[in-house]
Amino acid sequence: MVMAQSLFKALKHRNGDQSIDVVAPAWSLPLLSRMPEVREGIILPVGHGELKLKERIKLGRALSKRRYTKAIVLPRSLKAALVPWFAKIPHRIGYRGEMRYGLINDMRSLDEKALTQTVQRFVALGQ
Repeated sequence: MVMAQSLFKALKHRNGDQSIDVVAPAWSLPLLSRMPEVREGIILPVGHGELKLKERIKLGRALSKRRYTKAIVLPRSLKAALVPWFAKIPHRIGYRGEMRYGLINDMRSLDEKALTQTVQRFVALGQ
């Protein structure tokens, strides 16, 4: 989450009036609350590696009422791409990963030689 803050800072620098909400595990919410770039931390009610499809659908439907226009999906897993898709967020950005075709509609190739650090990879998704 600390590395993701570089992405949040870059997004705010480029578009200061943009609101940034972050879907994340409950353990990271105290950290997110200390990041001035983040408006709200939203609890992802599943543990690492758990599918819990019903919970993801429920969260996605709740988020759809907020009418977000863009989601940047940092993890490269299929599971991570489900909530923004269920939320019907029209622009879903992420790196090519576990068979996420259709779930991520702005799929980026990851050049691991050019982007050697995770923080670089996160910031590049916001460009």
